[in-house]
Amino acid sequence: MLGELSEKQKSYGQRLAEMMKTMQSEVDTVIPIRPEALGRPFKSAYLVSEGVVVYFDSNGAMGSKPLYSLPPEAIISIIQECTPELQRLLSEKRRVENNRVKAMERVLKELKKAQATFKQTKRDETTIEEDEEETGQQVERRSEKEEEAVVAPSRSARDSFAFSGKFGEKQDVAAVSP
Repeated sequence: MLGELSEKQKSYGQRLAEMMKTMQSEVDTVIPIRPEALGRPFKSAYLVSEGVVVYFDSNGAMGSKPLYSLPPEAIISIIQECTPELQRLLSEKRRVENNRVKAMERVLKELKKAQATFKQTKRDETTIEEDEEETGQQVERRSEKEEEAVVAPSRSARDSFAFSGKFGEKQDVAAVSP
């Protein structure tokens, strides 16, 4: 029975260490720990990434151990100590990221408006250009028609014109008619 409890304790310790490691990876920061939480007299201790506990003894020598390898009471103590700080850091990170997302949404919305305005302006310019082209073509056609009317009549039109006489001479209409 003691062996079974010891196994459960070890298993739960590993699960807690994994959960702590996951939470800490979200904030990616070093969390200070009270040295007493480790159960031995250390000068300072920290929970660093990957769920590793780094400690400095009174001589300044550094050591490290994975959280899951510590005794169950040390794991519980470290988790109790680090949880409020992790919650605060996670909450802060969530708030910062939420603000970034909102800012990006606003910028995206403004860019969509600008893009729509740009497209509308482009369409309007294209329509104006097409209208100008049509108007230019209509004016060109009118000019061609007017030029055709002003240009000398074709040979067949000249042949059908029954004018006898010269320009500049004034003749009496009665004298010309028989």
